[in-house]
Amino acid sequence: MRNLAKTTIFPLIFTFMVFSGTGLLAAEVIQTQEAETWDGIEVDLTSLKVKNNIVTVKFKIKNTGSEKQNVRIEYRHCYLMDETNQKKYYILKDSDGLFIAGPNRDRGDGGRFWFAISPGKTKSMWMKFPAPVDSPETVTIALHNVIPFEDVKLPE
Repeated sequence: MRNLAKTTIFPLIFTFMVFSGTGLLAAEVIQTQEAETWDGIEVDLTSLKVKNNIVTVKFKIKNTGSEKQNVRIEYRHCYLMDETNQKKYYILKDSDGLFIAGPNRDRGDGGRFWFAISPGKTKSMWMKFPAPVDSPETVTIALHNVIPFEDVKLPE
């Protein structure tokens, strides 16, 4: 019975977890956009949460191309927009004037994402914004040099 478990049952359970979406390899993607500047770079919006009047967004930047790309996203040019009420919200800053976002390559202009991404590889990124005061149903999220993520539903 022990050999049966090792050779048949455990591999079946692992395969089911991976392909059913409940495994560690599965990740929810809310929306995907292409980069405007770098060939083969796509950005997945993977998480959007509101807690204590702060919106936290997470992204996966992936290189689907055949060449390494130096991806540079200036945090000072990123924002969340409440189009219903025509208000723009920039990334929050800490007491030192640095954007609350990461990873930060350096402190230039308050911080920026600036990393080389090889073909077939990904890099995670996150940002924190003030929650829109008028509680819109959807927002637009704009990243520097990436097509905007439009009509993103805000969780209640």
